[in-house]
Amino acid sequence: MNYGSALSVTMVLTSLVATTHLYAEDQVPQAEDKAPQAEDQVLNAEGEVPLGSVTVIGDAASQSSSLGSTPLYQLPLNSYVINRSDITRLQFVDPDDVLDRIPGETQVRNLRIPAGGKGYTIPMVDGIPLENPYEGATQRLDRVNTADIDSIQVIKGPSSALYGNNALGGVVNVISREPAPISETEVWTEAGNLGRHRSGVNTSGTVNSGAAQGLGYFFDANRQRLNGLRDGEKDNRNQFSGKLVYAVDQKTRILTRLEYFKHDQETRGDLTKQQLKDDKTQAAGLSSATELNQKSAALKLEHRNQQHYLDAVFVVRQKDTIGLSRFRGPQDAVDKNYQGRLLYNYDFSQAHNSNTLLAKSDLTLGLDSYRGKNDVKQYDRKDVNLTGDADTFDTQFSINAYFAQYRLQPTEQLTLTAGGRYEEIRHESSIYDKKAEFENFAPKLGLNYAINNNHMLWANIAQGFYAPDSDDLFDKDNGNPDLKQEKSLDIELGVRGISGDFVYDTGFYHNRIRDYLVTQEFEKDGNEFERTTNAGQVTVKGIETVLEYAPASANWRAGFTHTLAYNKYDDFDSVKGDFSGNRMSRSPLNHVNVRLAWLPVIGLTAELEGDFYSSYYSDDANSRAGKFTRDERINLRLTYEVQQWRFWFNAMNLTDTLEDRASYSRGKLKFRTAAGRNYYAGVGYQF
Repeated sequence: MNYGSALSVTMVLTSLVATTHLYAEDQVPQAEDKAPQAEDQVLNAEGEVPLGSVTVIGDAASQSSSLGSTPLYQLPLNSYVINRSDITRLQFVDPDDVLDRIPGETQVRNLRIPAGGKGYTIPMVDGIPLENPYEGATQRLDRVNTADIDSIQVIKGPSSALYGNNALGGVVNVISREPAPISETEVWTEAGNLGRHRSGVNTSGTVNSGAAQGLGYFFDANRQRLNGLRDGEKDNRNQFSGKLVYAVDQKTRILTRLEYFKHDQETRGDLTKQQLKDDKTQAAGLSSATELNQKSAALKLEHRNQQHYLDAVFVVRQKDTIGLSRFRGPQDAVDKNYQGRLLYNYDFSQAHNSNTLLAKSDLTLGLDSYRGKNDVKQYDRKDVNLTGDADTFDTQFSINAYFAQYRLQPTEQLTLTAGGRYEEIRHESSIYDKKAEFENFAPKLGLNYAINNNHMLWANIAQGFYAPDSDDLFDKDNGNPDLKQEKSLDIELGVRGISGDFVYDTGFYHNRIRDYLVTQEFEKDGNEFERTTNAGQVTVKGIETVLEYAPASANWRAGFTHTLAYNKYDDFDSVKGDFSGNRMSRSPLNHVNVRLAWLPVIGLTAELEGDFYSSYYSDDANSRAGKFTRDERINLRLTYEVQQWRFWFNAMNLTDTLEDRASYSRGKLKFRTAAGRNYYAGVGYQF
């Protein structure tokens, strides 16, 4: 770590100590008492139902969420939980509507690291990757049935042995809904401008509820039709999911889950400022067009008693995709994959004398396995109807992972967590005779220190690795089979807690990545294409903060989220010049999200949200002409619940911000466009 980095760490440590001293008040309610266990059953001092958490810190969801079998808030991780009440209230289609409220969301694909060509973020459902772990992106949340989401865990960095070493940005883990104890059904519909129409129905319940044995169920079906602002844009979806939970006895459950997702999407290419001024609805060039059908089935066994916890999962998934983009000609691909996980936790406190150190610990062991094969038909760039001859090839990808995690509490205040994850990664392609094989071991070490019942310090240090993906290695036109895997060292520390009506969570991270894989744009014979190389070294570091003020006796609360991110190339000899010392493209120094929620009468909630970015360079050369500042976005959300009815009205992007994200190439500054000002309203009925 160089002098500048050391100085940054020193400054953050000083600020954390100062913050801890400021908030370390002994005569305040305990953190567990602050989080209501059921929002609809807890009244405030004036007899009204209080608002749910705006920032998700301190909410009941964060108290009950776990990673493996360990409560999430007890682990030395930078983590946040978005609960069911917030998900229902947001009525989101774009995952950014949720993730903008979480520090660390970037302009491009991943948490923390704005790299569009790499899957540094693993989207998961119930702890299992939603697809190939190396194809992950925060936007993959749009492939999960939102009606089937109970909560969303957002965990930053490669800090835990319980998920993939390539999660240098983190993971976004969707927890699916559990069956209701009694039968309940909801139908809903929603409409708005831009051709927006969504509707759905779900039903849930438990047969033989309350008995040692019982069968629970949850089923949902919904559809979406949505046009964009630009001519030709569309985002149409049909989704179905179903879950059965059979309680064998009070210790053992068997779960099955099915999901179907059909997605027909077309997005248009970037526009210049003049093109936007001339006609903001023009189609212009195509960015991508995709028809996707995805089917999955999961089987899970859970067994828990006072001493043991066993979790065994098997998932089979098939994804059929027909699509093209400006970087690649049309493809018809069938991706089949199989995933399995076996996790076992042993709690020594139930088997040893409580006075021994061993009795204050637990051990988690497990393995993950992924097997995937992608059969591809590659057509000529101009053959958009897929009627001509095609080159056929297949790629195969597999991961075997073995992990262990040990937690020890040597004192009442201090908890140590140590773990490691070993991965074997294998790529094969019919294009090449040789195979690409990688292996890595990533140790993890962390600690929690409870200052008192309301304030906690945490820190961790962890390694991570990122192997090149199949496209980078074996793409028919642009593959580079000589790529090496990236190596990452991540250091984090933070403080979180509750002080009176304030909830706070702030943390510092410093991640240095060697053998960094960079995808650059080239031009040949008038066509654009991309190629990936090990271009050098980068450092991503910053401070992530969430503050919430929630007066216990009031009917309003405010939330504040801030990301300070400094991402730079330590060493990058680009084909266009030496960019060492430059900022990474699309890396604004500051991102601020503020929210004010108000409950004027029982059942009615109004929330005003503002989202703000500072300027950033839109190319790695840090060209002055490519510097861009996105205008602010203001959103208004109203929800009203009365008896069995639920109504909502959302007015999004009231500032009509159209220039969403910038790119600078060949002397032109272009913009990915947003939908502009849009409105929608809906109604739901539960019986």
